[in-house]
Amino acid sequence: MGTAALPSPMWTSTSERLAALDAEWQQPTARFRNFPLIARYHAAVQAEPAYHRLDDQTWTDLNGEELFTLLDGTVSRVGQQCLYQRLRSPLADAAALREFDEAATFFTGQPAPRGRALLALSRLSSIEAYYLPDLLAGNALPALPWTAAAPALVLLLLATVVGGFWQPPLWLLTALLFMGHTVLHYWYRGRVLAGVRPMQQLGSLYRAGRDLSRLDLPIAPLRQLAEPLKRLGAIVGKVAFLQVEGQLQSDIVALPWLLLQYLKIVLLLDFIVYHNCRRDMQAHAAAIRVVYEAVGYTDCAVAVAGFRARHPHCAPRFTAGGTGLHLTAAYNPLVPGCMPNDLAVDGQGILLTGSNMSGKTTFMRTIGLNALLAQTIATCPASAYAAPFRRVVSSINLADSLPEGKSYYFAEAEAVLGFIRAAEAGEGGYLFILDELFKGTNTVERIAATQAVLAYLQPRSLVVASTHDGELGALLHPAFTEYHFSETVTEADWYFDYLLKPGPLTTRNAIRLLARVGYPAAIVQQALALSRTLDAEARK
Repeated sequence: MGTAALPSPMWTSTSERLAALDAEWQQPTARFRNFPLIARYHAAVQAEPAYHRLDDQTWTDLNGEELFTLLDGTVSRVGQQCLYQRLRSPLADAAALREFDEAATFFTGQPAPRGRALLALSRLSSIEAYYLPDLLAGNALPALPWTAAAPALVLLLLATVVGGFWQPPLWLLTALLFMGHTVLHYWYRGRVLAGVRPMQQLGSLYRAGRDLSRLDLPIAPLRQLAEPLKRLGAIVGKVAFLQVEGQLQSDIVALPWLLLQYLKIVLLLDFIVYHNCRRDMQAHAAAIRVVYEAVGYTDCAVAVAGFRARHPHCAPRFTAGGTGLHLTAAYNPLVPGCMPNDLAVDGQGILLTGSNMSGKTTFMRTIGLNALLAQTIATCPASAYAAPFRRVVSSINLADSLPEGKSYYFAEAEAVLGFIRAAEAGEGGYLFILDELFKGTNTVERIAATQAVLAYLQPRSLVVASTHDGELGALLHPAFTEYHFSETVTEADWYFDYLLKPGPLTTRNAIRLLARVGYPAAIVQQALALSRTLDAEARK
């Protein structure tokens, strides 16, 4: 008799799942993202050595959560966590970034392997998978009292049961021991369940890693999974035992559930299995991490492939020992219809001027995002990118630290001091993105302090700074190259072209804009007259 074909409903179900996963890959839909849970892996590895960790201020300045949402075409919770960690941990490793680029390129052009990978990754879509990072350190399961003594207590109870056939009074001790077991079982039941919560997805992680490794994909981390999967497989069975009770309850199988409860109480099975699981977690944490990171790496590569399919991009070129930055048609992917701009500097800082809404801050973020994405996912929103490795640090949306009793100026002064100390430490190149420093003080001191700080930082890093103080250009020349954004104001309208232009801003339209939006003519004329008087005094 020949082998029967798969039932058509099952095949249809798989086909529909694959079609849905591929549609989501091509155009991710809006969905809620629980960032505290997504960030658990990033938090778990914070203390480990790294080339750079993007600080909270810079992550906020670059609209990090919106950037993550744009890139998040992941299928698994593990992939989400690894993508978040990747975006906040830039690398200075050209080989590793090239390897990731090749993985994303493979998934872009290979729909069949990509589909099979998506199916494997979808095993880890449960919210419980967010707790897997708790296992990576090897000490996730807390030690519980009595777990080590559980086997001795069980033997004692069984001994009294058997001994009672010769000495019936021993059965009284059996009853007392059974009561003790019952108290221990229910007293620590909640703590056992809470302790094993991160382990509940180990089976799904094992199966996802196994399925991916069988696909023979050209993904380097997947080639190292044979031994880690073997170790992880040895733990999965024990974890499944701790989940049996919940499965029986969900199926409303009352009698088997009740028998299992008595068995667990008499033999203290939860204690014994928990103790063994805790020992295995400590022994095999490294193997669990290898599987976790290989699965997450694959999901990240699939997600980045989807981003590349939707957005113009280029692979970065990293220059050794250089000081420049070369961007062609660079844009901010978070701004719909963002105007692309070119930039080329070698050894000089960048000083941007222009009115509010003209595009300065968007362009500063464009530079920061290109540097960040180049060193995290080897994908730049530009047609060309060339620069050395740099740590990205910014001060764009610095808010008053009012709960600590600090003014805006003091909070900013502390932040900038941190930049200075980092640059002095000589840990490697930095990209400092500074938006209108020292806004909280008077004009003279603001210009003086800004000039001193920028001149001090630039020889030690690349500085991109914006200002409304035109005097700074001459004070910082030739260490900084000036660029500006401008707007056009007519009697009928005003508009911004968002094009980066060389040199300082030479036009002023702020007062003309007041007239354009309807300010009384008397206010506009008085402002224009005073502006001309102040200009004349400044030229004396």
